[in-house]
Amino acid sequence: MKNLLLKIHSLNRIAIMKPHIHYQVLEIEAGASQDDIKQAYKDLAKVWHPDRFSYNPRLQQKAEEKMKQINAAYEFLKSYQPQTTQSKVESEQKQSVEIFLNCEKLDKLLELGKLKDADHETKRLLLELAGREKEGWLLPEDVKALFPQALSAIDQLWTKYSNGRFGFSVQSKIWRMLGCESSDSISTQTISENKFAQSVHWRVGSRWLSPWDSFNYGIEAPQGSLPREYIFALSGYWSYSKGWTGYFLLRFDEIFLKL
Repeated sequence: MKNLLLKIHSLNRIAIMKPHIHYQVLEIEAGASQDDIKQAYKDLAKVWHPDRFSYNPRLQQKAEEKMKQINAAYEFLKSYQPQTTQSKVESEQKQSVEIFLNCEKLDKLLELGKLKDADHETKRLLLELAGREKEGWLLPEDVKALFPQALSAIDQLWTKYSNGRFGFSVQSKIWRMLGCESSDSISTQTISENKFAQSVHWRVGSRWLSPWDSFNYGIEAPQGSLPREYIFALSGYWSYSKGWTGYFLLRFDEIFLKL
């Protein structure tokens, strides 16, 4: 991993992934008609219009963020022309996108055994990949759009310098070994997240450790416990810390299960 400026080739995710994400935002099936897209936009705009929440600044701010997503999705889909299966395959074969992921700092920190600093650098790299460094947290669609190749490059450094103790791939193995299940069901997801977190000491007793809590950053830390800092950039933690939800779902599995 001495070639620290990693050049990652992948399919054109701009063409493949964005439409899928935008359809999800408007809560409609992929390939929906323009009439359905327009109607979905109108319905959601009525539900999430910020003026409806003028009595509550916190909810109004949430509605404004939601409307930004809805507007972006509508602007994209109202002029989007879905490709046929054949033209999509031909486009994927011809086009590629290059990601330049500078892992030099992460490599050096891990080599020196500075695991806490490496943990923070990993979080920064994920935000950089999603173009969300300024905001400091990731929307669900940002996580879905992260390239597995980029996550793999970060993971390889963690597993290399920890002799296989840490990394996304290690976390993925533990998740599966524990029988954890990714689910849209709040109760099922909560059970799995709590079970995993107890195993890697992200959770002690009935309490999740916060970013400011004492945490073991030594090489002898529980297997799979690092990297950890990235979970505090996920929308679940961000929303919970703002008091926007009564459920503490991190969905960190959506990152390491991409590998």
